[in-house]
This record gives sequence, C-alpha cells and structure tokens, in this order.
Amino acid sequence: ILAHTMGISALSRLKLWVIAAMLMLPATSVESDTRKIRVASLNLCTDTLLLQYADPQQIASITWLSTDPNLSPFAVYAEQFQVNRGRAEDILRLSIDLVLTGPSTSSTTRALLKRLEIKTLHLPDPTSITMLENNVRRLTQAIGQYSRGAESLQQMNRKLERLSSKSANTPKHRWPHAAFLQPNGLTVGLNSLSDELLNYAGYQNSAALLGLKTYQRFPLESILRAQPELLIVPADQRSFPALAHELLRHPAMHNVSIRHEIAPFELICGTTRIGDVALALAARRETTGSL
Repeated sequence: ILAHTMGISALSRLKLWVIAAMLMLPATSVESDTRKIRVASLNLCTDTLLLQYADPQQIASITWLSTDPNLSPFAVYAEQFQVNRGRAEDILRLSIDLVLTGPSTSSTTRALLKRLEIKTLHLPDPTSITMLENNVRRLTQAIGQYSRGAESLQQMNRKLERLSSKSANTPKHRWPHAAFLQPNGLTVGLNSLSDELLNYAGYQNSAALLGLKTYQRFPLESILRAQPELLIVPADQRSFPALAHELLRHPAMHNVSIRHEIAPFELICGTTRIGDVALALAARRETTGSL
C-alpha cells in the first residue's frame, strides 16, 4: 500500500486496514478446506482402484475378495480395512460419502442405494486402454486424487508408447502368436483389453485370429491348430489343483508352446499395472528370439 493515508477518507482507510489484516492471516490451502470423502467399494475391481489411489483414511470398506492374494495385488494392505460382502446392508451404518459399484454389483443393491439417496459411482469393466483411462480419471476425480491418477496414467502410457514404437519396427504379420489360457480353457479374444495388451507387446492374439471373443472356450483342437508361440497362463496352479486346470496338463499340450506364468490378479481387473504386464511379455518375446 503506497498511498499516504493523509487525504484518504476514513472509509477508504478502514477498507485498507481490513485488506491488510486479511493478508496477514495464515495461508490456508484448498486441500484443507475440502474434506477428503470417505468411500466404500462393493466390487473387487473398484476395490483395486480405490486401494491404489485413495488415502487410507478415505477407505471406509472394501469387499472381502480384496484380502485374497490371488485376486488382488493389494491383499496385504487390504487387511487393515473393514470388509463387506458386496451388499448395501453391509455399509449402511458406516460414515460414507460415496459408494463404488461395478458389473458384479447386483441390481437390487444398486436400486437400494439409489432409493436411500446414497451417492454412487459405477465403473464398468474396461475393454480397452481408453476405457481403463476413463475409469481411473472418473474415480480419482470423485475422491479428490486426480493428480495421483493422472501421474499413474502417464507412467503407463509412457511404457506402452515405448513398446508400440519398438513393435512397429516389424510388420504385424510377422509378429509371433500368443494366447491367454485361463481355467476351464477360457481365453480372451476380440474387443478386449488383453487383446490390445498383446498388440502393444508385439504379439498377435491367436484367439482373436480365430474369431473368439472375450471369455470364450479355446478348444484343445483349436489350440493345436493355431500353435501359438506363447501361452499366458495363471501362476500357482499347482498350489490349487482343480479340474479347471486339466487342459494345460493334457499330453497333447506338451511342448506346444512356451508358457509364461502371470499372477492371476493381473488378469482380473483393468489397472495401470498392465503397462508392466506388457513390458514382461515383450521381454519374454525378446529372450526367446521370437522376433
């Protein structure tokens, strides 16, 4: 304030004093004025995103599935939070501002939450990188962690772009063939996040080439006919023996393909971790000399 107070009206001087007093008050960040919302999740995949991006004090409840190390990369971390069975009744007594739902959330539960006027955010299972990015942005925007989500997406996209530029050095028709093979012979085919992931890693998806769609059976005869160079299978099959895994033990499957084991949770929910999955698949391709 450079003006001399002489010659300024009493009212003007009062205004200047008020402004000066305000300037002397301690600065308050927007973050401290905005309380971080408390969130409950009723779906495994929304659990995974919430555990990745929220502050611990924001997490009011997650599903019991997230404490299973086969289903969640954050299983150990998840043990400190209250769990639910995916039902609205499990969280109604909690102090929450937002409920996350997904495709596995029952229509009855979603209808009850709507009737009780509880704010919800529904996130679909992503079938592409674009849908994954949209889920991350919507969630992190809703819980006040947008910058955290944006940074995570940037890291993922840098990895994918690096892989894409390397794969582009070889014509696509010369890329080796690969396929996901899950329990009960299920595979991931056309219009899926996993199909897009294989392309970034420099593979053609054998299931997609045969016209198979997401979570469709990949018959033994079709696998033998396609002869993919790489089969991507869930790890820890020996720890949990089941008839669902018998296809991979069939004598006809011996020496058909190189097998790449991957943690089961990497195949369940679409997260930015797919950047690391793609890097691992590309590294496997390079070490086996497929290209």
